[in-house]
Amino acid sequence: MRSSRLCFGLGGILILTGAFVPGVALIESLREVPAGLAEPLRLGGTLFKIGLILLGLFAITLGRVSVWTSGQQNKKPAAERHRHVARAVLAGILITATVLRFYALDGGLWLDEVLTYVEYARMPLGEIVTTYHSENQHFLYTLLAHASFLIFGESAQSLRLPAVLFGIGSIWALYMLGRYVGGPREALLAAAMLAFSYHHVWFSQNARGYTGLLFWTLLASWLLLRGMREARPQLWLLYAIAVALGVYTHITMLFVFLGHLIIYLAAPVVRRRAIWPDRWAGLFIGFCAAALLTLQLHALALPQMIGAIAGTTSVVAAWRYPLWTFSEFAKGMQVNFAGGIVALAVILIFGSGLVSFARTDPVVVQLLIIPALIEAVVVVGRGHHLWPRLFFFTIGFGALIVVRGTTVVGQMGARLLDVGPTKSAALGTALCAVLIGVSAISFPSAYAPKQDYVGALAFVEASREPGDRVVTVGLATYPYQRLYKVDWEAAETVEALNEIRSRARRTWVLYTFPPVLEAVHPEIMASIRRDFHVVKRFNGTLGGGTVFVCRSDIPLSWLPRVKRDISGHVIFRAKNLEGVT
Repeated sequence: MRSSRLCFGLGGILILTGAFVPGVALIESLREVPAGLAEPLRLGGTLFKIGLILLGLFAITLGRVSVWTSGQQNKKPAAERHRHVARAVLAGILITATVLRFYALDGGLWLDEVLTYVEYARMPLGEIVTTYHSENQHFLYTLLAHASFLIFGESAQSLRLPAVLFGIGSIWALYMLGRYVGGPREALLAAAMLAFSYHHVWFSQNARGYTGLLFWTLLASWLLLRGMREARPQLWLLYAIAVALGVYTHITMLFVFLGHLIIYLAAPVVRRRAIWPDRWAGLFIGFCAAALLTLQLHALALPQMIGAIAGTTSVVAAWRYPLWTFSEFAKGMQVNFAGGIVALAVILIFGSGLVSFARTDPVVVQLLIIPALIEAVVVVGRGHHLWPRLFFFTIGFGALIVVRGTTVVGQMGARLLDVGPTKSAALGTALCAVLIGVSAISFPSAYAPKQDYVGALAFVEASREPGDRVVTVGLATYPYQRLYKVDWEAAETVEALNEIRSRARRTWVLYTFPPVLEAVHPEIMASIRRDFHVVKRFNGTLGGGTVFVCRSDIPLSWLPRVKRDISGHVIFRAKNLEGVT
């Protein structure tokens, strides 16, 4: 009765607010309205009001249905002593992971981090929740980074702090999920594998929403399994909140949500003894609430989001194809496990674990495959970049499956050696510890700059001479102009580049992401290859993110006096420079 009254009161407040608070006044209370955004913001305000009314109706309905009954847990708690040991080991893993992720947190930012820094995290709160220029806007991450700026000041460490915290939280969430599907031993080993993973350290120091996406994915998956098996409405409500916050952190959480819905709807076919009221409770409290909360969180910026996402396609054709994604994934495996042979062994162990889970708890395999498959189909169909990082949210399930695979291999080894089950478990644990150790060898390299814009900047400033001009082209322009605020020039066309060269004794050019420059500005790339030479490359941990520093030592004013012989070789006849190249 009390819960019914609370739901009715909350629903009434939401309905009245949505019905009588003007949408325009709501937007104006949050921010100034630019002329170009007046219509999208007005529509966003209207959607927000409609969402409040729908949430109010949902709350009232929720209070009137008889779903607030607690089911029984299917699993017995572990022995108290074992629980204390597991918690102590988990605490040690989390403390170690925290130290590893805060170390060298001030490393060089890469392009997307710079965009987050400049375009979003510095915005006032009201503008953050009502602005969506591009897919670089990860709302919840931006809000947390903005709060970090207010508390600790603007810096790379402050910008990356939410990623660190989400990364640490995802290790805890993996442990909770792993303990539920495989027991404490497998959960602790999987958590340790994540703690010492190169990729997990890298993304935990990446000022984007990917570790947040991983955290919410693992947490929502754990709550989904518990909700399906324990029939407790409170779990479904927590699930709805986790999903909504996950989508608000990174839009690709929608694919996880759709995968969960498919798994849930297919469950009655597998679980023929499922009780209808339990089934309806999950659908109503879990999935419907998640959808309503997600729409409400995005309502103010939803018109902008639809336009921005619809207009996003890959400018590099190769980045759209699964084969390229697979090759990049293979490279990442070699980095994480310090060599191709070990990576191949991990794949074989992964296969063993996959088969084991498919036999004993197939929902774990479904949680790995179905959301990833949906995302791949949608992303390829839209012509979007199929970057490997889009599938980072699967790393937790991958760790669980690898740990299970070591258990299976340990059992096989025990049978060959004719030893008991205790030594079998010890053998599997030892094998997993070896994999964790091999992975730990590679993770220190994650501390290098993601893109070394700062190193290239220092080198050029130390090397340039009077009369030189420094030019940025393509994607290198934004970081240097908007974040580092150097006095260099930028060229968006080959004519602009030539005009700068006409005023220079020597011309320096900096660029990054060669495939993008080749696709968007092919004439500039052709000019760089023809007229410039690479002075130095500044590598980073981001694949393809090398910053190239090039220079032309020939003033453009000499070029009209250049002649070619019959074979096409250039014969220079200018000042004291003469010869054949």
